[in-house]
Amino acid sequence: MIDLKNTLLLGHRGARGEALENTLSGFEYAQKLQSFGLVGVEFDVQLSQDGQLIVFHDDTLERMCAQQARLDQLNISKIQRYRQFGQPILSLSDIAPTLTTYTYIELEIKTHSRTNYAKLVKALVRDLIDSPLAALPIVLTSFDVELHAYLQRSSLMRHIPRGLLIRDPKLLIQAPNTALQLGCKQLGIHYPLLSREVIRYCHRYHLPVSAWTVNDIDTIKQLIEWQVDVIITDYPSYLLRP
Repeated sequence: MIDLKNTLLLGHRGARGEALENTLSGFEYAQKLQSFGLVGVEFDVQLSQDGQLIVFHDDTLERMCAQQARLDQLNISKIQRYRQFGQPILSLSDIAPTLTTYTYIELEIKTHSRTNYAKLVKALVRDLIDSPLAALPIVLTSFDVELHAYLQRSSLMRHIPRGLLIRDPKLLIQAPNTALQLGCKQLGIHYPLLSREVIRYCHRYHLPVSAWTVNDIDTIKQLIEWQVDVIITDYPSYLLRP
């Protein structure tokens, strides 16, 4: 078992290295790791044609369901006819009961060139305001600065904490300023871009740093030593169990 000190550990897409990603069984598996120190999970949502938030990483069904269809071209009833390796595809509201005991959740909002931002924000308002999910410790994350700007302007959504995701090294130096201008409260940075100096730089702006997706034990130990705030991993049980 790794000494996490003050670093929080999240399971990536539930715990995708140990259970099928973004599925009910995967989230239930992650729940069992709470007694060993898992504080929460990270997962993704996509917008369906009829404005529903689908718990799914990709914008097509090809990888998980061997179908060419795009999620934004299908309504939820059609999407849920498919199975991902035998398991159903869930809506955000479907998984609410598996999230209630966590102390920290990162919910990544996926967008693409066809995204209807007004429709997406409307779906987020419906599912995250005045719903069982409203009381959960959720941080909304996205790479998309346009989406962050929409959420910042929304009187209903702007109070929900948000994190700006960074994977392009060219954006790293300006990331704290960009995040603060967009009303974000944290940064989620692809772990190869991180160093002790980068983490200290973000902390000077009072922005916690979430590192994704880290599966190498030595790298995780180093990030903990550098005082990263959150680590997202595919293999949480490898780090938590004696």
